[in-house]
Amino acid sequence: MVLVGMLGVLVLVTTLSVKLVKGTKSSDVKVASEKVIQTSQTNSKKNKEKKSDKASLFDQEQVVSDHVFPVKDLNTQQVSEDKLPKGTVVTVKPVKGEETWVEIVSDPPKGFIEKKYLEHRSGYINAREKKRSKALTQKEFNKQVDQALDDFLVKHGGDISVYIETVNNDFSYGYHEDKVRRTASSIKLPFIAYVMSLADKGKVDLDTKLTYTTNFKIDGTGIIQFEPIGTEYTIKQLAELVIRYSDNVAYLMLLNYIGESNFVQFLSKLDSQSPNNRVFSTPRILTKAMKYVYDEKDSSKNMAMLYGWLQDSIFDDGVAVGLPGVDVAHKTGWMPMYTVSNDIALVKDKKNPYFITIMTSGYDSSYSEQSISDLSAIVDEYMLQLDLTK
Repeated sequence: MVLVGMLGVLVLVTTLSVKLVKGTKSSDVKVASEKVIQTSQTNSKKNKEKKSDKASLFDQEQVVSDHVFPVKDLNTQQVSEDKLPKGTVVTVKPVKGEETWVEIVSDPPKGFIEKKYLEHRSGYINAREKKRSKALTQKEFNKQVDQALDDFLVKHGGDISVYIETVNNDFSYGYHEDKVRRTASSIKLPFIAYVMSLADKGKVDLDTKLTYTTNFKIDGTGIIQFEPIGTEYTIKQLAELVIRYSDNVAYLMLLNYIGESNFVQFLSKLDSQSPNNRVFSTPRILTKAMKYVYDEKDSSKNMAMLYGWLQDSIFDDGVAVGLPGVDVAHKTGWMPMYTVSNDIALVKDKKNPYFITIMTSGYDSSYSEQSISDLSAIVDEYMLQLDLTK
């Protein structure tokens, strides 16, 4: 995760003075006066726009315009270890006495960023909308996206699989979508979906408390590993930590309680072609997990809660960073030792929402996560041109 620096917006107030020079014609004076009035009105309008622009920094979401490391403490200038990638959507608030820095509003806190690194999200939303057309038939879409992804591999190397399916099921596209790959932490989405389905059926009580013991201690992502042994958590708390923090300890605690074999059976019901384990899957199968949550959220408060967590991850990565001009619900997963990065996402396009799962391997840590963002941006360009009536 990352923090960023930002730049102050200065509002200049210009005072205009008019002098009548001896010997000036009355008609010239009239013209000069009209120009002064017009100039005054123009500058007044500009000043209002600047003031409005300054205020809107805190009234609307912002997008980080470059890769930045936020500052954790303005007094010591301690820099965060977590990077805010280009494309991260943030909300900020003013810092008293500061013209250059603002504070990122987040839980947990991410720190401070300079205003110069922020751009109004509305600009990204509008720019994305301008790309919308009905220029491509489904056949043309398939051909052009195939070529774009082929070109991506020529440029970056590595290995990728992509699956897309519209929310209303009227279109799907796949690029090696049935290739079996490592799931990494993306498997945590179908797992918590399974936990919530059990809660809906009354087979699991989300208020049940589980105890963190030494046999569950594991490093990697998450915060429980830093808490005292013996700390108790409700199943609901653990489920939220699994999704929002990708907490490995919480995942193992719940997996132990629910039963790994039961979860594997759920995956088989989700798709009969699912591998008989939780470590491997395909983009097409994992997409069904997001679709399951989306389809059930309106009739299940537990699934609705999970859906909310998917839109409130502490991580700034994946499809969400690649598409700052549209809302995204997603669950990423990465495994550096295997150079794996994945994301299961719902792109909440206002006209044609779609699911997309991207699974990659073969990129080092400098590009692995960004590969997901870049691929999602490529695909979205074509999705905005797709004409589903042809």
